[in-house]
Amino acid sequence: MDGHRRSRRDVLAGVAGVAGVAAAGCLDRVPVLGSDPAPSVGPVPAGAVAFATVDVATLLESDPLRGLLDDAVPLTDVDGLSETVDGRTGLDPREVETASAFLTPGAEMSGGVIDAAWDTDDVVSAVESQGRTPTETTVEGVSAYTFETSDLTVSSLPDGRTVAGVGGGTGAIIATDAGSKAGIAAGVRRAYGRVPSGPVGFAIDAGNADEETITAITRELPRFARDVVDSIRFVAGSLSAVDGRPRIRVQVTGNDGTGARQLKEYVEAIPALLDQRLDDNAISDALDDATISRDGTRVTVTLLGRETVQPLVDAVVRRIALSVLSPSLS
Repeated sequence: MDGHRRSRRDVLAGVAGVAGVAAAGCLDRVPVLGSDPAPSVGPVPAGAVAFATVDVATLLESDPLRGLLDDAVPLTDVDGLSETVDGRTGLDPREVETASAFLTPGAEMSGGVIDAAWDTDDVVSAVESQGRTPTETTVEGVSAYTFETSDLTVSSLPDGRTVAGVGGGTGAIIATDAGSKAGIAAGVRRAYGRVPSGPVGFAIDAGNADEETITAITRELPRFARDVVDSIRFVAGSLSAVDGRPRIRVQVTGNDGTGARQLKEYVEAIPALLDQRLDDNAISDALDDATISRDGTRVTVTLLGRETVQPLVDAVVRRIALSVLSPSLS
């Protein structure tokens, strides 16, 4: 195993390249072999390209991580944003305990599970308050609601958690939870389990991305962009705190035809792609202190400390804030 300080461009390759892939939900994978434990990740259906889990309660109680969020929310802080959302919808995000979500871009399917102080009826009322008329229906034999001019479907699991999704995502979650539909494969769950546990985690199962998704992502990029994509089996990452400092760790696992050194070379080649997609000097400068290491077929990128992690959290939270503050829920 080797690890050392990398230049700004090297770090951007490892981290922003992974972030770009995660956002688009692409790649290609070969089944993982090995005896690593495959942790449970909840009712994530087989075929999902990416999934994420958030322990909201822990995230808001952790001083270093709560500080990141407070500074990242535009014009206010977590409390201010939550009060705004509550005023518009009747739902206070601070009352969420845990949440998880999955994405399958090729099928235009996504969905999530929320465990909160409020229930499914509250969520339906919140959507209705934004001008969407609900219609009662059933999904996988369970009572559910669809909404006028929207593909959104809201239902619940037997334990009371709320399920919401589009493109069949709600039904897929309910069926997976009931055991009538297979869950996501053990290989990507192992990848998820190999990164440090934290209140935020995600993983990408490369082989579940279809050709159309991969082509759309790489169409305007140099030819070697496809080589980079084809070299990756899984991507997993987490946000956690260590010794009072925030940490982001992302691990990229190469497919069986890609050695660790070759994969690292691909990771280091991604800056040329990022130059065409990323225009944020704050992120670029902050990544100077990241480290990259390789071990076997895996390349790990670690960002440690407030100054390094904050710009990335800012970028993600701002996108979320813009979404939740939009005039209507979709």
